[in-house]
Amino acid sequence: MRVLLAAPSSSTRLHTLVPLTWALRAAGHDVKIAGRPSFVEEILRTGCVAVDLEGGDEASLAESAALVEFAKLWRPEVVVSDAQAPAGTAAARAVAAVAVRLLGALDEPDPAEADLTLDVVPPSLRDRESPGRSVRHVPYFGPVVVPTWLRRKARRSRILLSLTDGSAFEPVFAAVSDVDAEVVCAVEPSALPAGLSLPANVKLVDAAPPAAVLPTCAAVVHDGDAALALAAVTHGLPQLSLSASALGARVAEARAGLVGAAEEISRLVADDALRAGAAALGAEVAALPAPHTLVTGLAG
Repeated sequence: MRVLLAAPSSSTRLHTLVPLTWALRAAGHDVKIAGRPSFVEEILRTGCVAVDLEGGDEASLAESAALVEFAKLWRPEVVVSDAQAPAGTAAARAVAAVAVRLLGALDEPDPAEADLTLDVVPPSLRDRESPGRSVRHVPYFGPVVVPTWLRRKARRSRILLSLTDGSAFEPVFAAVSDVDAEVVCAVEPSALPAGLSLPANVKLVDAAPPAAVLPTCAAVVHDGDAALALAAVTHGLPQLSLSASALGARVAEARAGLVGAAEEISRLVADDALRAGAAALGAEVAALPAPHTLVTGLAG
């Protein structure tokens, strides 16, 4: 079976497509991922075959004559697209292929646009009525090398800290200084605010790839990163989002995390209810069908 995937120019959205792509390839199907020229190298880093779609807006796949043209030439039986790549559905219609839409963490379903919708968000975290089939989320963040520091066992509980806003470091460091946990953060010391003191339990590292670090963690602190939030859910980890987001609010409603200020960090390792809620969400994700179980049904 030939399967064409349409990816917008977003690493996060491409990474959501990758587990299904690998499942299709492992089952022996011919799979290609189409994207804009500036995004081809990112597609190649997933280990998949890329199709360079020249012309059109570099940032989106809302419309793509090149995608439809390639579909007519290659004749895929299935076209899988991200919610921000509606050109994939148009390409599927042009060649009478099955149109599949894969929903990520913050996507809204539109059942009229696809023949089959797959949803990686576990049912208890949806604030929507999804018309699609649930599929287990398999976190993917790109190629990973296990860092040297991770080859040594942590002496106490570990918290992964991921911040993009430099102004958040000061309140976070103040909040974690008395927490009985090792706080790991991948950031250059020069990127920290001038004069900021480093608590003894904070470990600055060159790299903290979630795929390698999360299985060793007891909790996660981030500033609204949806991909990291959903990965924490998959690993059954309580989390604190320092920025309000729809997904963060749903995780908090499920009593698996918090949304708020840095002062809440201590609760992540001390609150049994949070740990139980996070573990329950992780078990829910693990019970969902893995991507490979859906492969045989994609052709309709």
